[in-house]
Amino acid sequence: MKSRVSLMLIMMLILMMVVGCGNQGESELGKNEEAAANQENTKEISSPSGVGVGTAEAVKINVAAPNGTPTLSMIKMFKEKPSLGENIEVIYESVKSPDLMASKVMSKEADIAIVPTNLAIKLYNKGVDYKFAASGIWGVLYIVSSEELTGWEDLRDKEINMIGRGLTPDVVLRALMKENGLEPDKDVKFKYVNGSTELAQLFIAGKSTVSIMPEPVLSKVLTKKEGTKIVLDLQKEWAKISKGNDSYPQAGVVINNNLVEKHPEIVEAFLEKYEESIQWVNENPTKAGEYSEELKTGLNAKIVEKAVTRSNLIYKNASDSKEHLEAYYKTLFGFSPELIGGKLPDEGFYLKK
Repeated sequence: MKSRVSLMLIMMLILMMVVGCGNQGESELGKNEEAAANQENTKEISSPSGVGVGTAEAVKINVAAPNGTPTLSMIKMFKEKPSLGENIEVIYESVKSPDLMASKVMSKEADIAIVPTNLAIKLYNKGVDYKFAASGIWGVLYIVSSEELTGWEDLRDKEINMIGRGLTPDVVLRALMKENGLEPDKDVKFKYVNGSTELAQLFIAGKSTVSIMPEPVLSKVLTKKEGTKIVLDLQKEWAKISKGNDSYPQAGVVINNNLVEKHPEIVEAFLEKYEESIQWVNENPTKAGEYSEELKTGLNAKIVEKAVTRSNLIYKNASDSKEHLEAYYKTLFGFSPELIGGKLPDEGFYLKK
């Protein structure tokens, strides 16, 4: 009898040990699975600029725009920093040097940039991974004079001061002159200076009487030199000769392919805010001037307020810009194929909705 009781006690103890070990194994397995899940959830997710923090995706985006009208076109975004979504940080930079601007795009330091449209296609043709997303600036060039000139024929035998030998101002002016019966370098002479500041200084000092003046420098000149006259609006003149009856898309938005592919929702949000900014600047030039002065862009409020109406800030997405871009590129290509990197754009250049 005693032996039977002893045997039963031993079996019960063995059973308890087996059950206990099984429960402990299941507990440890559960802990391991939970730890693995937590580890997976806390992995950093790479952003376009290589930033990732915590359990939610964090993205840092660098936006660059040349100083002047391009910065002005998004001055509302520079100042107010609108949200593009949760855990998205946007850093805005106004770039003074054209060479530095090109370098930021080529090195992919800028995820989003506003660049001259001829630079956009030139970089694309050289294999830089960006899409053209939208046009925002449709020409800011004007012929001004301290003399009583009224049109193209009055420019005959004159010397014109300008910037950008072989670049947009030069090409646009030469193309328009030919359309209006003037032979560049024969009927009209050109003097090229180093930049907009020198251009304005020479004109204000009376050392030049005819210049191609871009906004917002033009507004500075009109404020400082009495008797300055706008002889020709080159945007309106271009519209007269273009099939679409529109100006030329001088500058637009390019976006890094990595951002386009990984975060299309951020791209869409950015472009919506940029369109809103352009509309806001056109409707609120005084406030835009205040923002510009507060952010120390180099343009005071009064100058910006005067410049807005002549800055031709118009938002058009890639699809709506395409016809005008290609007409413009054909003109540039005819002048010098290298201005656009040797060939006209293919479909891969444009951002698709």
